[in-house]
Amino acid sequence: MQEKSFAVKSSGFSKNIFSYEDLEFRPAKIKKIVDESLKVKSFYLEHHSKELPVPGQFVMVWLPGYEEVPMSISDAGKSFIRISVSKEGLTTSEFHKLKSGDKLFLRGPFGKGFSTEGKSFLIVGGGYGTAPLIYAAKVISRKNGKLGYLVGAKNKSELLFLKEARRLGEVQVTTEDGSMGHRGIITDLVEPILDKKDFDSVLTCGPERMMYKVVQYCVNRGIQVQASLERYMKCGFGICGSCVLDPIGLRVCVDGPVFDGKLLLKTEFGNRKRDASGSRIAI
Repeated sequence: MQEKSFAVKSSGFSKNIFSYEDLEFRPAKIKKIVDESLKVKSFYLEHHSKELPVPGQFVMVWLPGYEEVPMSISDAGKSFIRISVSKEGLTTSEFHKLKSGDKLFLRGPFGKGFSTEGKSFLIVGGGYGTAPLIYAAKVISRKNGKLGYLVGAKNKSELLFLKEARRLGEVQVTTEDGSMGHRGIITDLVEPILDKKDFDSVLTCGPERMMYKVVQYCVNRGIQVQASLERYMKCGFGICGSCVLDPIGLRVCVDGPVFDGKLLLKTEFGNRKRDASGSRIAI
């Protein structure tokens, strides 16, 4: 029997073709849970696929009785994917109560990920925005790419994946309270590094105001920059429009969540986004 599929046309920037199977929930057994910080837990989920997810892609994750939420993939292998969940509200609090052997339900992976083709990369992450970046760093390292890795957080206890990152390349740290590394914010370090070293591409994820500065720094210097955005999502495959970027109509779930920096500067990136009702609000 021929597999049924349909196309989601995405504003002329990309084309995504899904089969109905891609949109079904699939049970995923929790193999292991790791406490990354006081607020963040990583869940290693059973996942079998012919191809590994692209760093920067996401899965829609559902716990019956609660909301379905988009989650970045923070690592993946032949038989697992890892999602790293920050305890922020009712649904993610319920995730944190789960144990090894319990099940979550997944759709995806969805979206456009990072390009990891090149010889040298600077990775700039803030808070739990480092989740897709640590996976990207591992893929770049496997391809023998050179890495500079900048990570920032409010304090030492909120820094994520440092041990993993230090096995892959040079790591520099900032904390707002000075409890580790440079006292300040991550963008304090970006301009000096870009002035001293050449990179084929900069990858960034984290608070949007931080990413906006990073994108501006790079575009002004003619450096390729890729940014992974977080937006409210209902469907995950381009139908509902809740994650749209005005004024050119990009949808984060299918045209992103990873975007080229030059393109983002043509949108409301860094200034406004939509809330759960669809209203545009200031960032």
